[in-house]
Amino acid sequence: MQPIFEIKGIPLSSLILMDTQEEAKAFPRGDLQLVVCTECGFIFNMSFRPEVVDYTLPYESSQDFSPRFRQFKQELIDHLINSYDIKGKEVLEIGCGDASFLEALCHQADAKGFGIDPTFDPTRLSADAAVSGIQDFYNVTHVDLTADLICCRHTLEHVQPVGEFVDLVRQSAVRTTGSVVFFEIPDTDRILEEGAFWDVYYEHCSYFTLPSLANLFRSRGFEVLRLKKGYDDQYLLIDSVVSSPNPDFDKSKVRTVVDRSERFRDAAATAIRGWSDLIAMAADSGRTVALWGASSKAVAFLASVDVEDSISVAVDINPFKQNKYLPGSGLPVIGPETLPTVAPDLVIVMNPIYVPEIRQTLDDLELHPEIHALGVDNQ
Repeated sequence: MQPIFEIKGIPLSSLILMDTQEEAKAFPRGDLQLVVCTECGFIFNMSFRPEVVDYTLPYESSQDFSPRFRQFKQELIDHLINSYDIKGKEVLEIGCGDASFLEALCHQADAKGFGIDPTFDPTRLSADAAVSGIQDFYNVTHVDLTADLICCRHTLEHVQPVGEFVDLVRQSAVRTTGSVVFFEIPDTDRILEEGAFWDVYYEHCSYFTLPSLANLFRSRGFEVLRLKKGYDDQYLLIDSVVSSPNPDFDKSKVRTVVDRSERFRDAAATAIRGWSDLIAMAADSGRTVALWGASSKAVAFLASVDVEDSISVAVDINPFKQNKYLPGSGLPVIGPETLPTVAPDLVIVMNPIYVPEIRQTLDDLELHPEIHALGVDNQ
């Protein structure tokens, strides 16, 4: 196990927003120590303690308020419907969250959906949604759940025993002949290349690249039908079906991951210094700084740059996040319509894919701040 990156005192959750600033600043913290396995290329947080992360607390992760994300979501739904003939069939989503993806997929496929998630909330569904679900973690007691399509989006990175988890999914899949299993997770290749320390969170205990994700699924008895990057290379997408276990993998690709992991350490340190200097100089000159995106990225960014006192607000278009506070920093979250009262001179965008729509919103508000975006301006 080769060390890559370490953060002391990072918030234990980056998705749970607080009602008061005092609660947010007192949010519990933990230590993060990323390591890479030089044999298989798997990256994980060696200091992760699953018992301290409470996934039963309400969290807000919806991205559906962004036109760009809705476009990606529609493209993904079209692919799953057209590629795997799920019209009129059954869909299971493990870690469904608010079930908005499951509802949209089932509506367009005229399919029946079932979701499982500790925070599943049926009140977030439309009255005519062909979707039901349960509030629980997917575990060995739920392998009787099965479907023609099994989806698991942005859940595997929260799982420590990833091999055991994929084994359970296989037990669910074998109960339906021809069941297709689709996973979507963050792409760690991009994190390594960009030195993207803002995409490293405590509750993300497992990190995958294309080779390590393929290795996991093949070794656990799946045939990979499609493996690619999506959403501007921010996500990994894998389609698979049950097959025989294949323990063989390409070690040359593993070496590439290990080499990138070694470079990440220096790239992250350089990026942290660069962003800290930019914000400090802006504050010293009396300029107002705002973050755009009250997201996990913002929580991780603030935990590393340690300049939250120089930042006024975090802006987010999701109304469920507004008038709350980011865990750790206690930064207040406002909606774009409130931003003119802040009149920022510098806006730091947490996700560069949203820059065009953010710039349009700022123009509509007759605000013209300097704009910088993570992953672009640190290159």
